[in-house]
Amino acid sequence: MSRGSENTAGSRQASTASSPEGSEPKAANRSKANIRVSLACVQCRSKHVKCDATQPACNRCRAEDKPCFYAKSRRGIRDPKKRSLISDKPPAASFFSTSNPSSAAPSVQSAHDLPRGWTINPETQASSVSPKNEKEVLLDLFYSYFYPSYPCLPPKRFFRNHVDSDPDSYHFLLSVINFCGSLYSTEIPSDDLREAAYSAGCASLPFTVQSVQGLLLMSIAAFGEMKFDHHAGFSNRAVTIAVDLGMNRKAFADGTSDPVLAESYRRTWWCLTFQDSARSLCETGSSHPITDVNSDVDLPCEEWEYDSGIIPQPMSQSQYETQVSLGQSDFSSMVYLIDIYKIQTDLVLPYHEAPADKKPEIFERADARICDWLRRVPKWKTNLVDPDGMVDVVLYHGLVLAHVNRLRLRQPTPRNSINIREYFPLGPSKGPDRKGQLVKGFGWNPHPIDIQAANSFCDLFRRPFPTRNLRAIFAVGALRVALAYLDACVFLGLDSLVFRERLNRLIQILTVHGETWPLSQKIAEDVKVVAKEYLTPRTSQSWKPGISEPDAWAAAPVAVPTSLMTDASGIVPNHFGFEPYQQVYQVEGWTMHDNNWPALTDIYQA
Repeated sequence: MSRGSENTAGSRQASTASSPEGSEPKAANRSKANIRVSLACVQCRSKHVKCDATQPACNRCRAEDKPCFYAKSRRGIRDPKKRSLISDKPPAASFFSTSNPSSAAPSVQSAHDLPRGWTINPETQASSVSPKNEKEVLLDLFYSYFYPSYPCLPPKRFFRNHVDSDPDSYHFLLSVINFCGSLYSTEIPSDDLREAAYSAGCASLPFTVQSVQGLLLMSIAAFGEMKFDHHAGFSNRAVTIAVDLGMNRKAFADGTSDPVLAESYRRTWWCLTFQDSARSLCETGSSHPITDVNSDVDLPCEEWEYDSGIIPQPMSQSQYETQVSLGQSDFSSMVYLIDIYKIQTDLVLPYHEAPADKKPEIFERADARICDWLRRVPKWKTNLVDPDGMVDVVLYHGLVLAHVNRLRLRQPTPRNSINIREYFPLGPSKGPDRKGQLVKGFGWNPHPIDIQAANSFCDLFRRPFPTRNLRAIFAVGALRVALAYLDACVFLGLDSLVFRERLNRLIQILTVHGETWPLSQKIAEDVKVVAKEYLTPRTSQSWKPGISEPDAWAAAPVAVPTSLMTDASGIVPNHFGFEPYQQVYQVEGWTMHDNNWPALTDIYQA
C-alpha cells in the first residue's frame, strides 16, 4: 500500500471516529443511518443497541439515567481529552448526585413492619420508583433495615461524603449495598442487582477495607438466602484480606486521621468475628478460624456517638477486662455484643466437641458466664426502646444470643442443624421420660432452664420492634426456641396452651422475617410441619400438664391454634411485630397480660 493510500485510510478512520461529535462536514451531510460509530459504551454494547458514543455519557444512558462508561480500549480515539473521559467503572459520584434525598423515602414491603405512628399512603405506595431516585432509595433501605444489625460502615452522611471524595474505591461496596437494599423493596427487583453483586464478589478485588466490608455484607446476605457455599467463600475471603491488611491490629485503625473511619475499621473487624463465630456454630462450610488470629483491636463506642461523628477515646480489650473485674458495667451495646460472642466462641462451641468427661465442667463455666453477662447488662439498657422510640438493635441481638446459647448448651449436637424435620423425632437429650423440675415455694420458677431461656427470648418481642431489622441468622436462634417448646409439649409432659401460643407467635415472626430471608421462611414452614404432625389437639377440660400448679393451666381447653394448621399466608396479622403478646395466664401467682409481665431480671429464679 502506498503512503498516499495510508493517509487516505487514516483520514477516513479519523473521520468516522469523530463523526458522533458532528465535527466533520461530510458526516453532517450524511444520513443518520450511514453513520458508523466504532465506539460504544458498555451499557449499550451489553444490550446490543446503537450508541452515539457521546462523552462522557451517551444520550441513551442519560435518558435512562444509568451510569455510562466505556471499555478501556482507546483504539480509534486520537483526541487525548476524549481518551481521558473513558473509564472502566461507572462514575460512582453520580450514585447520589441525581437523587433528591427528600423525595427518596424507603419503600417497605408491608404495613405491619412500619415503626409506630407511621402510615402508608396508598397512592404513594402504589407509585413506582423513578430511575432517578432508585439509587437513593436503595441506600435508604440499606441503612434503614440492614445496617442497624451490622453497623460496620460509616453512618450514612459520612459514607456519602467518602463515596463522593473517592468513588472508585467504593464501586464493589456500592453494588452490594444496592443488592441488600433491594431485598426490602417490592418496587425494585433484586435479580439483576443480586447477579451484579455476586459476580463482583467472585471476581478479582483490590485489597482494601471497602472490599472486606463488601464481602462481609455479601456473606451475610448469602446466608439468609441459603447460599451456604457462597456464604463460606465470601466470609473466608473477607477474613483473608482483612488479616493481610492488618485490620486485626490496633495500629491499623489508629493509622487513619479520620475518627469515623477508624471506628468503622474497628467495627468491621468485630463484625467479621461475629460472622465467623455464627458460621462455626451453624456448621455452614469450612471456615478460616478468626479465633486463631491474634488481635488487639480496640472496642467500639456507643451507636449515638458513632452517628454523631464525635468518637470518644476507644477502650482497649485489657481495659475492659479490668473494669469488668472491678464491677463496672457502663459499656457500649457493641461491647456487650462482643462479650457474649466471645462466650459463645470460647465455651459454647467447644462444649459440643469436648470429650464426655470434660463436658460437665465446660457446661457449668459457659452457663455461669452467660448468666453473669445477663446480670451485668444495665437495666436501663435492657429496655431496648428509648423514650424517643429508638430501638437498640445491637443489644437486642446480644440478649437473643445469650438466651439462645443457654438453649444450645441443653440441646444435643445432632440438633444443631437447621433441618428440624430430620432430628425432632429423636427427642431431647435426656429422652422422653425427662420431667420438669417440680420446685415449690414463692418466687421459684417451676420450668426447666431451657424453657426459661425460651420464655425470655419471646419476652423480647413484648416491645415494639421492626421484624425486618433482625439479622438473617436470627432464624437459627428462633429455631432453637421453637424446638424447646416442641420438646416441652411432645416429650416432657409440659404441654400447655401458653407454650403452643408462643410457638405460634414464633412461626408468625419467622414468616414475616421470611419475606426478606428465604432461610426464615424455610424454618417457619419446617416448624409448622412438625407442630402439625406432633401436637395433637387436646379438648378435654380435665387435662392438666405435669407442673407444680396445674390448676393455673387447666382453666381453658387446650387445642392446637388454628393458624398452625393453615397456610403461611394466613398466619401473619397486619399489626404483627409491633404489638406485645395479647395473652392472659398465671404462673406462680403472676397474672401476665401485656406490660404486666415480669421483668427480664426475674426470669432466671430457678
